[in-house]
Amino acid sequence: MAELKSQRIKSLSTRYLGFYKNSVLVILVGVIVFLIYGNIESYRESGRLFINSWFVSGYIFFFIYLWFRMNRNVHRVEFDDDYLYVIQKKRDILIPLENIKEVDIKTLGGVYEVELYAAEQLGKKFYFKPSLLYPFNYKKKDDQVNILRRNINRAQQRKQHFQANALHS
Repeated sequence: MAELKSQRIKSLSTRYLGFYKNSVLVILVGVIVFLIYGNIESYRESGRLFINSWFVSGYIFFFIYLWFRMNRNVHRVEFDDDYLYVIQKKRDILIPLENIKEVDIKTLGGVYEVELYAAEQLGKKFYFKPSLLYPFNYKKKDDQVNILRRNINRAQQRKQHFQANALHS
């Protein structure tokens, strides 16, 4: 009888995650620099301060803050039948599938949130992005996330429950 080996799916997260995290931030910072430069030039020419343009700059600063806050916790993710692998620069983190509470999509751009029962090194929640072109290839990427969800359900069904007074070795 041939033993079935678990296959590690490598394409759950986009390989261009660094490009995604850095390029949009650079574009937003470029827009804010352009707006501030335009505000300063219009003040030099007319001698009047246009408050509306400063409010727009403030809104974009707030958007940059939200972008940075959300995307600092976006990681590369792989999985197999037993574990979820969070790929980082210096170390990989293995999370048992029994520890995952749910996997839900959070943004229209295709950022998924993984919520855990017990906090790991990353905290109770972290995110992954399956594709840069998510709205256009959502069927293929959602199928992979559904495979992850099925593996989580299987892992939680075979989860061992111990009595509260049981002795653990």
